[in-house]
Amino acid sequence: MRSHSVSNIHFLTRQGGYNLNVSIGTPPQSLALLVDAQATGIHVLYPGADSMACSEERYCSFYGQFDPRGSSSFASDEEDWRESRPESFTGLDTLTLGDSKVTNVSLGLVTVDGISSYSSIGIGPHNTSFVYQLVDRGLISTPSFSMWRDPVAEVDVEADPNDTPGGIIFGGINAAKFNGPLHAFSFNGSVPTMTVPVRGVQVHVDPAASFVSTANASTTGTTPINATFDETPFDLQTRYVTSYFPHDTATAIYAALNMTTTRRDDGYYPPPEIPCSRSSENHTITFLIGSASFEIPWTAFLTSTNIPSNGQCYFQIQIRTEDTESPSPYKGTLGSTILSYLYMAVDYNSMMVGLAPVNQNPGNDEILEIGTEAPQLPGAEGDFPETVSAYTPAPTTETVATETSDGWAASMRTAAPGVLPAVAGAVLFGLI
Repeated sequence: MRSHSVSNIHFLTRQGGYNLNVSIGTPPQSLALLVDAQATGIHVLYPGADSMACSEERYCSFYGQFDPRGSSSFASDEEDWRESRPESFTGLDTLTLGDSKVTNVSLGLVTVDGISSYSSIGIGPHNTSFVYQLVDRGLISTPSFSMWRDPVAEVDVEADPNDTPGGIIFGGINAAKFNGPLHAFSFNGSVPTMTVPVRGVQVHVDPAASFVSTANASTTGTTPINATFDETPFDLQTRYVTSYFPHDTATAIYAALNMTTTRRDDGYYPPPEIPCSRSSENHTITFLIGSASFEIPWTAFLTSTNIPSNGQCYFQIQIRTEDTESPSPYKGTLGSTILSYLYMAVDYNSMMVGLAPVNQNPGNDEILEIGTEAPQLPGAEGDFPETVSAYTPAPTTETVATETSDGWAASMRTAAPGVLPAVAGAVLFGLI
């Protein structure tokens, strides 16, 4: 197996999930893009007419911006963009991911104008998203990806941003990074939303906890608190950290963990607020998804309330609030924090998503290509379609250059870095 470089996956604690390290332009300008598995486009922050300093905006200072005036390869149909520098416009430029350069990538540029501004990359199930563009350019064989976050010994819930390195593979999986098998679920009926069938949670309270809990109030030891319901689809997020559960389930979790929240007049339930010092307690929450169960430390859901934290943290499992004007078809949401401890693989040909616990002690990389025959996710268990209508790029007369630092290109896919000899050579690595 040839060596490969993997970018860093960074995790934004409050208003984001996975961030993919890339560079854009010539010479390259480094920035991080928030990974959105339901969106299609690539949007990047740029200084705008006011030439706003990136350091003045919190998220921009963490993750960078792109200034098209500094790129010789940038092109736009907006003829006067240099002079007017509008609030938003579109253009084309080179995007570098790991060792690979993809030219003429469509970008949406928006000004650095607020605390919630961020750059993002859409890898959703639409043929204009970045993952499909990689297939169009011959860099990968299937519109698919997998990603993970590397295990850490200790998580500082008060850090901002709470960065944890990891990786993303377009077109394949790294079987060394998870404890198999991948438990796979179809989201064909919910596209473009990615969903998984949830049937409840179990809360395991730390036996050494000093507070009275529903888990230990009437027993000599502790017993798991079961909060189950009929299996129902939850949407799975890579972009937002907060998970939402039905009222009875969320309040059962709160009661077990000695926390509470109060309904506002508008019907909204804010996240419970607790001392960050409680992160030393060893509670776990087991998520029941299909026939599988995934145990997640409760600290995965703790984020600081302020910067600096002042010692207070939010618990990012909230009560789902009904929107009477635009009701959601889903009873809950699994936010990106749950993916801190899970390996996720997605194939858009079969519309299947696979989940497995992250391997805390991974060995040598074992890279496998995501294919078109069942199971499309290698070694996964699930109700896969026997055959799929594989995505094929539409014929085009446009010449799109693609190159890498070690010379592999669309016409030399078998030389793709990081591919085992048995693989057809269609995976591309990045870091988050």
